[in-house]
Amino acid sequence: MTTPLDTPWKQILESYFPQFMAFFFPEAYSQIDWSRGFEFLDGELQQITLEAETGKRIIDKLAKVYMHSGGEQWIVAHIEIQNQKEDEFGERVFVYFARLRDKFKREVASFAVLGDTDVDWRPNSFGRETLGCNLQFSFPITKLVDYKKRREELAVSDNPFAVVVLAHLAAQATKGKESQLRRKNQKLNIMKMMYDRGYSEQAVIDLYRFVDWVLTLPPDLAEAFNNDLIAYEEEKNMPYLSELERSSLAAGKAEGKAEGRVEVVIKQLNRRGQLSEEVVAKIEGLPIDQLEQLAIDLLDFTNGNDLAKWLRSYG
Repeated sequence: MTTPLDTPWKQILESYFPQFMAFFFPEAYSQIDWSRGFEFLDGELQQITLEAETGKRIIDKLAKVYMHSGGEQWIVAHIEIQNQKEDEFGERVFVYFARLRDKFKREVASFAVLGDTDVDWRPNSFGRETLGCNLQFSFPITKLVDYKKRREELAVSDNPFAVVVLAHLAAQATKGKESQLRRKNQKLNIMKMMYDRGYSEQAVIDLYRFVDWVLTLPPDLAEAFNNDLIAYEEEKNMPYLSELERSSLAAGKAEGKAEGRVEVVIKQLNRRGQLSEEVVAKIEGLPIDQLEQLAIDLLDFTNGNDLAKWLRSYG
């Protein structure tokens, strides 16, 4: 299931893939020959769209990597970022694993990062037995909720995914309106930690994008956060995030929100009948406020003409 957190997770994974593996899956990291580089298989990824009973699924991330012991042979690393419980998750990972092996004719290694809040949900295998035929598939997972007990370790780590995990946990712990001031303070502390730990300017900018996306604040607290962060940057003589950069990131965040809303609205409408390319183009061209209104109004649509009438009224 696609969630609002997918986009920032994928962006930070793309920017720091070796560090991702070193942080979450150190044993696998040590067996990969990073000196030979790696390659994301995004073009191939788009072709492997799997149809399941629960709807369309797309693998989160594929990468071509070389092993220390593999000579010229490369393997496929399959990464799943799962932020919600899913009953058939283990089976889904197995299906991806099998189809990837069939497509690439290469060894495949699947890894899963579980970002939900249920400490007992730990799907790391899939098995079946029928008439003496046995199948047992298992894969390594990491559970982000486990890091609640390792905050001191995260605070001293120079791996960028220590920041990612801290921000993820802070977002889960400060969801209610009454927790927004606490969220603002935790967000500021995370940013201060990056400066104090000597993160590079580029790393601070990249991670700020993630932190700002997952730890959203109401306008008044967002302004207070920005003022506090500017003051801390001046104190440390590290003005990494200019006003232009903040504005650019905010614009990108708004654009990402609009893209996500378009995707959801189109999926909902397609369930009522396949949309034409012309109608899809019109929906994609709507401003965010109209997209939000369409997401509400479509719940009352009863026939195929309702959407056409709605688009004419806002056209």
